Amino acid sequence: MTEIDIEYKKAIPSKYENYLGPYLYEPYAIYTTARIKGAPENVLEMAAGTGRVTKHIAEKIGSDAKLIATDINPNMLAIAKEQVNASNVEFLVADSQELPFEDDSFDCVICQFGFMFLPDKQKGFNEAWRVLKPGGQFLFVTWDKAENNITLNISQQTVIHHLKDAPPPYYARPYSMHDPVELRNYVTVAGFLNPSIERVTLYGECPTALHAATGFVEGNSIVLELLKESIDLLHTVKTQIVEKINSQVSIDPVTSELNAWWGEAFK
Repeated sequence: MTEIDIEYKKAIPSKYENYLGPYLYEPYAIYTTARIKGAPENVLEMAAGTGRVTKHIAEKIGSDAKLIATDINPNMLAIAKEQVNASNVEFLVADSQELPFEDDSFDCVICQFGFMFLPDKQKGFNEAWRVLKPGGQFLFVTWDKAENNITLNISQQTVIHHLKDAPPPYYARPYSMHDPVELRNYVTVAGFLNPSIERVTLYGECPTALHAATGFVEGNSIVLELLKESIDLLHTVKTQIVEKINSQVSIDPVTSELNAWWGEAFK
């Protein structure tokens, strides 16, 4: 790996947060947090990533409650700690498939855009049920298919067009859980009764198409695949993404429809 590769690799989490966070994740962070019921005293966030949802949850539950934000990636949590300055939040590196908590520990469990990355997704849902107190609320969000998120789809198709080989399996993973029947099955097998699964359409705004292109390409490990060819190819791909977004979606600032699946269940 060259010095340029190392530099781009180190920058992936921060570019993911800075360029995609406000555009893709903030709308759903606000939506999901608003759906928290009652006044939970102990909340768990699974796969907290860079803390985009964490900040909103901490504000929602108040300083007398406690939020534990977990993620398996310490680099992501390092950014989350910088983003969230709240005395009621504890950050913990933990695997969502094997949570280090006792049964019936939390009033509310939240996982936004995290289950797609678990090798054993059912174990993640099972763990959510296990650590939730009886009567507790479980909230989760997964992306709808790539074709229903237009700027993402433009970016993916442009990248794939320029790769000599098929993209790595991880490239399609963020948008791999878009079947509501499958989602309902995960939840019910875990033990939850009568889950609510609904498609939620929101709108994201990005200052420029270049911001979006930078996030989609450089905020993702796919940037390393492009750099295997050349840094010129990276610039070419981003330029083409910008042109397509501006012509097919919106001129700057970019506003686009976002689609995801939102779930709620109680133990």
